[in-house]
Amino acid sequence: MATQKLPGNTAARHGSGDADLTVMIAAHDAFRRDLASLARTAQGAGRRGPDGQRSVAAGWELLKRQLHVHHTAEDDLVWPALRERLGRSAHALSVLDEMEAEHGQIDPLLAAVDAGFASVTGPDVGHPAAGRLADAVDALATSLTGHLAHEEKDGLPLIGVALTAAEWRGVGFKIARRNGLSGGGEMFSWMLSATTADQASAIIRQLPPPARLLYRAVWKPRFDKTSRW
Repeated sequence: MATQKLPGNTAARHGSGDADLTVMIAAHDAFRRDLASLARTAQGAGRRGPDGQRSVAAGWELLKRQLHVHHTAEDDLVWPALRERLGRSAHALSVLDEMEAEHGQIDPLLAAVDAGFASVTGPDVGHPAAGRLADAVDALATSLTGHLAHEEKDGLPLIGVALTAAEWRGVGFKIARRNGLSGGGEMFSWMLSATTADQASAIIRQLPPPARLLYRAVWKPRFDKTSRW
């Protein structure tokens, strides 16, 4: 579940058009990274002290929050834009239907992990409770990593087919306005929190110069104050 170089990554970045999907791919990589952290922490969740439990809870809540932001942006802004432009393509519409259906399948899996964490920190903690959490985490990881790979292979390349670079930037501006400065700061800090220097440079270049200063002076220091996982 570590960050991967999947075949779909290249297709997404260098598809038919010139839309820059660096941020989308960076978010996917961050989800994979957090799923790996979640799997590690689930193995010993019931044996952690209060500080460890707070750290795990902070990581888990951040993962859920970023997943909600990401999927809501796709469902409300990205997929509708593609449907409008590719409405005569049965293949494209089928892929978009699959993307939306997969999003819906993930929500109950998040709830199951929530219930699993509650069971290992409650009065019934023990081997059965730990097993339920591990099973719930495994089901979420399988579903979400499969969805990310499917989206990179078949969904994201539709952006290059349907939208120009300027149109894709316009979608990004809508997402940024919806998130606000605070939400955008958390999202970029999250994506950048475990990247290589080259990856970080590519992601930071997506920000306008004033936001780059905000990231270094405000967003990153604020993000780093919280221990996660």
